[in-house]
Amino acid sequence: MFASCSQQFTVSVNNQAVYDPTGRLIVSEVIDPDLQGCINLALRQQNVTDVSELSVLSCPNSEIDDLGNIGQLTQLRFLDLGNNNISNVTPLEELTQLGGLNLMNNFITDIGPLLNVASLASVSLVGNDGIPCSQLELLTAKLGDNLTPPDNCRN
Repeated sequence: MFASCSQQFTVSVNNQAVYDPTGRLIVSEVIDPDLQGCINLALRQQNVTDVSELSVLSCPNSEIDDLGNIGQLTQLRFLDLGNNNISNVTPLEELTQLGGLNLMNNFITDIGPLLNVASLASVSLVGNDGIPCSQLELLTAKLGDNLTPPDNCRN
């Protein structure tokens, strides 16, 4: 006699989902599974099917530490990554539409890549006290009062 299971399960290999019966699995994933989970949730909440359609992504307090492959979010205009474990912001250079960015309370020590995001209009860096003062001065020159700097910087 065979019994069937009424619950559907996501199948994963090495903590990477390879099959999801609910259709949440995205072929082109970002590197960090916590960021991917946030993207999947945003797709459902905003009722869009393709990551290139997302214009707003809010992932605070998500334990994200790797932004690799985030460049596929080509239409992203606002990104909230506050209170995560991010140290490398280089992948954000690929977000050419990004205007607003919250990076408060991460582990960022180099904001040079943010200077290359021409569309960037507003940034919060509160709680990232290891950023060089010289880089903060350059970003302040670009954003003025639209930069919320950390309390301290390093010389």
